Amino acid sequence: MTTIEIRPGPLGVGGGEPFPEVREEMERMEKGSRLMRPSLMRMLPNKLIVKLMRKMMGFPNKDIVKGPVETRHLSIPGPAGDIPVRLYLPKDVPEGTHLPILVYYHGGGWVGGSVDAVENIGRGLADRAGHVVINVDYRLAPEHPFPAGLEDCYAAVEWAAEHGREFGGDPRRIVVAGDSAGGNFATVCCLLAHERGGPTIAHQVLIYPGVDLSGRYDEEHGAQEGSEGMGLGGFMASVYVEEPGLLADPRCSPWLAEDVSFMPPALVMTAEYCFIRDQGEGYARKLAAAGVPTRAIRYNGLNHAFLDKVGVWPYADACIEEIAEFLAAEG
Repeated sequence: MTTIEIRPGPLGVGGGEPFPEVREEMERMEKGSRLMRPSLMRMLPNKLIVKLMRKMMGFPNKDIVKGPVETRHLSIPGPAGDIPVRLYLPKDVPEGTHLPILVYYHGGGWVGGSVDAVENIGRGLADRAGHVVINVDYRLAPEHPFPAGLEDCYAAVEWAAEHGREFGGDPRRIVVAGDSAGGNFATVCCLLAHERGGPTIAHQVLIYPGVDLSGRYDEEHGAQEGSEGMGLGGFMASVYVEEPGLLADPRCSPWLAEDVSFMPPALVMTAEYCFIRDQGEGYARKLAAAGVPTRAIRYNGLNHAFLDKVGVWPYADACIEEIAEFLAAEG
C-alpha cells in the first residue's frame, strides 16, 4: 500500500482547517450550490444547467513562467475533425535538444472547462519541468457525449508520438496529465494505449482525478469526505454518457479496471477539502497494489480545483513545482 504524503495546512499535517482564502471560496461555492440544489435542478432542462455550470468554472490566474516559453495555436487531426491544441515550447534550451512531451487535459466535469482556464498551468509546467506541453481542446458533453472527448484526448497522444520531433519534443518520453475530469482522461489514455498497442506513455500525473463515475467506490468504501459536492458531480456524469450503464465502463471509471499492472508510473495529487479526494487516493493505492510505481500527495487546507489559482495562490505554484520535481526525478 502506498503512503499518502501530506503537505501541511494551517494546522499542519493533521488537517482540519482550510487556508483563509480557501474558506472564503468554499463559502462562496456553498452559496452558489444552493442555486443548484437537486429540487431546483429537476425543474430545469439539462442544457440550461450545463450553461450555468460552465459559467461557474475557472478562476482568473497569472502567468508564472521565468524563462522564454513560446505559445503556438495549432489544429491536429482527430476522430471527428480537427482538434484545437496549444503548444507551450521552452525556448531557452540548447539547439537540437528534444524535450519530453506533456499532454495536458483540462478539468470541468466532462461538460465544461477550457484550454484558456489552464493556459497558465500549461505554460508553468513547460517552464518549470522543461517539457513541451500540449494543451488539448477536446470536445465536451452533452453536445459530444462519451467517448468523444476521450477519443480526442487519445488522438493527441498519438499525434504527439508521431509529430513530436517536429516541434522539439521527444516521442519516447510522453507524459499525460490533467486535473479532475482531465485526470480521468489522462489515466484512461494509458488504458487505451495498452489496449490498442499505441504509444508508450512514460508517466501519468493525476491532479484530484475523478476515477469512478459509477458510484461503486462509495458503495464499497462509504461516503467520501466532502460528499456534498457529489450532487453536481453525479449530474455531470449523467450527461457525459448517453446510457447510464456506460458509467461502469473502465473508460469512464478507471477505478473499475480489472488490471492496471501495465500502467506507467503515477503521481496522484489530492486536496483535503475535495469531494473526490478519497477515490483519487483509493486509485493511487490500487495502482501501487498492482505494482505500479506510485507517489500520492495530499494538500491539506486546500479544495478541489486549487490549481486553477496558479500565480494567485502560492499553494498552486508549489504544486507546479512539485510536479516538475517529480518529472525531473523520474527522468
